[in-house]
Amino acid sequence: MSLNDEERRTMVALEIEKAHRFLNQAQMVQDMQQWDLAANRYYYACFHAVQALFIHNGLASKTHSGMLSQFGLHFIKPGIIEDRLGGFLTRMEQMREKGDYNCLISINEEELNTIIEPARELVKVIEDLVTK
Repeated sequence: MSLNDEERRTMVALEIEKAHRFLNQAQMVQDMQQWDLAANRYYYACFHAVQALFIHNGLASKTHSGMLSQFGLHFIKPGIIEDRLGGFLTRMEQMREKGDYNCLISINEEELNTIIEPARELVKVIEDLVTK
């Protein structure tokens, strides 16, 4: 998909808006003690922030694993985003899969509490990168 500058800015803004909406949803379902769903929303908040970063930089991915690879290659490896946030995103994707697809394992409050601040930080870091 080829975007002109105005379309690119619009898409980036929409992805960031969605990331913030998902952060808010995560907090709401967390307040209801729905840990699996909260983890899903925190992951997708990060996912949409990364999508904004990709659009901003003319990149794309078709799968979650492709997104992680592209993110590592273009933003973690060159030091644009801290390595710890790259590792965090990978862990988030694994947690989301566990919560969404594994009926034998559920995410608990303690696990969820480890991802809240890094998820918010990653969205903020990316938002700063795409709006400067």
